[in-house]
Amino acid sequence: MFARKPVAQDQELVYPAEFAFRVIVEAQEPGVEAALNAVLSGYKVTAPLAVSRSSSAGSYLAYGVSVEMQSPAELREFDAAVKRVPGVRMLL
Repeated sequence: MFARKPVAQDQELVYPAEFAFRVIVEAQEPGVEAALNAVLSGYKVTAPLAVSRSSSAGSYLAYGVSVEMQSPAELREFDAAVKRVPGVRMLL
């Protein structure tokens, strides 16, 4: 049998596009959820911010949220805004 090589194709993201994010925060940081909701108020949220799980030691919480982005620039702005929230450790 002949092995096929996968065909490499450039994929371009078409905007507007919906992105599902996970935000990892310090569990003990006061007001982090309210601060995240304040950031989200400037964007088109398609699935609201919700706690998805906590770390085994209880030090961190993971929030899930889906947002529709209109452009790559808006995506970069969103990334920066979420990372500025006190207590946010990671945006995935």
